[in-house]
Amino acid sequence: MLNRRSGLSYKSWRAVNLGVILSLVIILVVGLPGFNKLICQAVLDATHLPFQKVSSTVLDLDGVNEQNRLLRDSLASARLQVGALSEAGRENVRLRSVLGFEPPPGYRLLPARVVSVTGGQLPISAAINKGYIDSVLINQPVINQVGLVGRVQQVMPGYAKIQCLTDPLNRVAGRVATSREMGIVRYLPTEGMVLSNFPNQGAIAVGDTILSSGFGGIYPPGLKVGVVTSVERPQNMPYSMVTLEPVVNFRTIEELFILLPENP
Repeated sequence: MLNRRSGLSYKSWRAVNLGVILSLVIILVVGLPGFNKLICQAVLDATHLPFQKVSSTVLDLDGVNEQNRLLRDSLASARLQVGALSEAGRENVRLRSVLGFEPPPGYRLLPARVVSVTGGQLPISAAINKGYIDSVLINQPVINQVGLVGRVQQVMPGYAKIQCLTDPLNRVAGRVATSREMGIVRYLPTEGMVLSNFPNQGAIAVGDTILSSGFGGIYPPGLKVGVVTSVERPQNMPYSMVTLEPVVNFRTIEELFILLPENP
């Protein structure tokens, strides 16, 4: 009995659905006023709305990506500005330490900036942004606010090459600031900076400052070169073994000064 009722109910629903479909077909064919428009609008809404939502979502995502790009650009710009300000602050500190720095008598200072260095762990030469159009000539002394850096080795119109004291081929006639006894300052790759040709019985001690003596015709006297770190006096040898710590940190040279003669 239940199966028979279920069968009748299913047949009844099929008849109702068929009737509704036939009625819609007749209405569409006959063209009742306003109904066709209503049906078409419903179909359009059903088909167009999903695509409209997808398009709107894509546009929203494009807008978000553009905003993210602008934010990334702004962040990168801000980081660059912070880095520039930090570097300007560090340079300001360095330059303030130069204020009041006087050149040796008979010389004037020509500021220059290091643009590149050459060497291994320790630079032996440097290129600066000044050349012979700035009155730079070969063999002019180069210093910073701490002490002697080296000499001009090559000159071009707009730049020059500096031979640092760390170049093993460079030599400086030096003297002990206190005792005034002299030797030759040079750099040895295996030992570092040394004061060679210093008498074994000469007056020198750890902590003494070594200055340029002025002999040799390149470096003026009185420029700081290094500080004595050890002294060995071998028996039956004419010279002591003296090691020095350079007063200039050659790994961090940036702003230099060429010593130009006041009356060339």
